[in-house]
Amino acid sequence: MPSPALPDQFRLFAQGAARDGAVTYDAICRGVADNPQILALVGEAPVAQRRPNLLLAAVHFLLLAGAAHPLAAHYDTVRFINVDGDGDVHNDGDGDAAATNSAPSDGVVAEFEDFCLEHHAELLELISVRGTQTNEVGRCAALVPALNVVAAGYPDGQSLSLLDLGTSAGLNLLFDSYGYTYRQRSDGRTLHAGRSDAAVLLDCTVRGELSALPPLTFPPISARTGLDAAPIDPSSEDGARWLLACLWPDNLRRFARLRGALDVARATAHPPVVHTGDIIEDLPGVVNGIASGSPLVVFHSWVAAYLSPERQRQLVETIRVLSTSRQLHYLYAESPVETPGLPTPPSPAPSPTSDLATALVHVPADGGPAVRLANMHPHGNWLNWWATP
Repeated sequence: MPSPALPDQFRLFAQGAARDGAVTYDAICRGVADNPQILALVGEAPVAQRRPNLLLAAVHFLLLAGAAHPLAAHYDTVRFINVDGDGDVHNDGDGDAAATNSAPSDGVVAEFEDFCLEHHAELLELISVRGTQTNEVGRCAALVPALNVVAAGYPDGQSLSLLDLGTSAGLNLLFDSYGYTYRQRSDGRTLHAGRSDAAVLLDCTVRGELSALPPLTFPPISARTGLDAAPIDPSSEDGARWLLACLWPDNLRRFARLRGALDVARATAHPPVVHTGDIIEDLPGVVNGIASGSPLVVFHSWVAAYLSPERQRQLVETIRVLSTSRQLHYLYAESPVETPGLPTPPSPAPSPTSDLATALVHVPADGGPAVRLANMHPHGNWLNWWATP
């Protein structure tokens, strides 16, 4: 299915931003959806990256780097780093949370358009070589129970090897360095997992019963490997700024959380091994370089959405072939609407269209049918876990 026309992409992006309280991007995307100069600028990006969020990230990047323009006053994240404070960071319990503005500021659309004109050359350079890189550690709230589903099929103490496709800075491979709170939506009861003293704390609302979740322990990990076409070095100031720029400017909770995860990555004594390459063509070589002494879990989140349906099917077939020669589990969290080439089973229960539901899917190592483990928020803020079969 072809991607919507650019004006429609901007309007759809605005709708998603509005649902999650991102009022700044809601206003901007609605305001520029029919601006021919803005559309032409996005049209200069590589076809696979020709989306509103790439331009939004490029503008945000320049503002975070210190570009002086009245638009900066509308970006909470820019003010946040300028004062280096904690900001007004809170969790609304079920959405993407932490939008610090109740309404978009007057003039934001006109100032965004003016910024794009004033910095046209710099933006053109950025969008021609960069891709969106959302290394969203909030998705680890879904990765933890999913890994426990995998580990349950092996003797206690069996280690797992991990391979993260589209790994970016490898932050999700460090999932066991974070702390987790799972909060039942109906009555506020909680379950805690991970490190209580962690610098990065993830709060996930559970729709349904907490008892549906598998045990929230951390299986031992024998290898942590990533593969990305353009991986980011977390110790690089430029790379860290680009990751931060791919977030929304009025969500300080996510912004502060990502800064914390980058700090964790910089301090890790044994960082993941990250390879530069194509997640399909280079996948066999990377897999063959991972010792086969423990089951391998290949996973990705919101990566296949950037592939054509044909490439999505190629990825699935490549993983299937690799699984014939070693114990290999396949996990992914992707939007079913954008990934028709993946073997995503239907949702066990209908999910409101406003949910932006992402499917969390497990394809077991024995070649059995794919299992839809959960519906989840794209950034891991809520999880609707189905009882594990």
